[in-house]
Amino acid sequence: MFDFTGMQMKQLVVHHVGNKLRGEGFIVSPSLHHSADGNAEELLLRYFSSSFKEKVLYKFFHETDLHLNPAYMHASSIFIRPESFYEQSLNLLQHLYEKSVHPQIKGGEFYAAYFSGCRINGQEVDALGMFKTERRDPYLKVVASRAGSSIAADQGINIRRLDKGAFIFHTESTDGYRVAIVDAVSKGDNEAMYWKEEFLRLTDVQNEYFHTRQHVDLCRDFAENVYGAEYQADKKDQVMFVHNALAYLEQEDEFQLEDFVRKVVREPELIERFREHKQLYEINQGLPPAEAFSISEQAVKTAKRNLKGLIKLDTAIEIKVKTATAETAEDFIERGYDEKKGMHFYKVYFNAEE
Repeated sequence: MFDFTGMQMKQLVVHHVGNKLRGEGFIVSPSLHHSADGNAEELLLRYFSSSFKEKVLYKFFHETDLHLNPAYMHASSIFIRPESFYEQSLNLLQHLYEKSVHPQIKGGEFYAAYFSGCRINGQEVDALGMFKTERRDPYLKVVASRAGSSIAADQGINIRRLDKGAFIFHTESTDGYRVAIVDAVSKGDNEAMYWKEEFLRLTDVQNEYFHTRQHVDLCRDFAENVYGAEYQADKKDQVMFVHNALAYLEQEDEFQLEDFVRKVVREPELIERFREHKQLYEINQGLPPAEAFSISEQAVKTAKRNLKGLIKLDTAIEIKVKTATAETAEDFIERGYDEKKGMHFYKVYFNAEE
């Protein structure tokens, strides 16, 4: 999808943006950032790019006219005239500040950078990067001298953890470009997704990755809320259903709904219920009906990596079903009910402990 291996940073500016609701204002850098420290630039490139692990692509949008999206227009101006980079970075800073009105939005550095040598879908393009630092980590600094070593506490940026970021690739300009984002919102944080939805205003690119990912989410939702809730399928069978859906996507190049329900859902009554749930799910999620699409190998790999496959029991015991054994798990795990104890049980078969 996209690759930063040969990326080079051509221009960089670092401003500071606060929370508008609290009247914190913003601080403008008087000029572009110039550094003769090659190590610092290498660390910056790693900081900017290493958090972009999910290969999901978005694009700019607006309900009535794409040209009314400020971030899209400022990015377009930079791609048309790269010499206007600094001027447009001020416009982007102002726009970000105007959208920083949620009480939990934190102030921090706002980086704008211009890159060359980025690759997307096999094509080499320039890219505009926008990043925001919000968190500081404590660290110890040891300074050695003839009198001995001194230790001091300080705070700095963890280059392995980007708070917010976006790469705007110079391709598909009339369709809102192609954009990759990072938006790290802490668990339990009520912070609105202002970076994606207010500042950038992005929508999904409905490509093979998008359709494959959405189908996996549909199968998970069906397993839990229909197969489990309505048909009383136990956790093992729910896990098996999702595993089998992933196995189908892994083996096929093209998704065909008729072929999928015949090989994975199988039972006629359940097939009809799956069709109904799929239709409702797509309506509720605002998704286009998808009965056929090319399967994304990368999306399947990501889904397998994120699939826990856990059967959690109320006795603080968990059984994990691995993808590799999912198709034969029915032969190795049995569920039953013990009348004497008045409890359900799982019986697990194996040849040897590992």
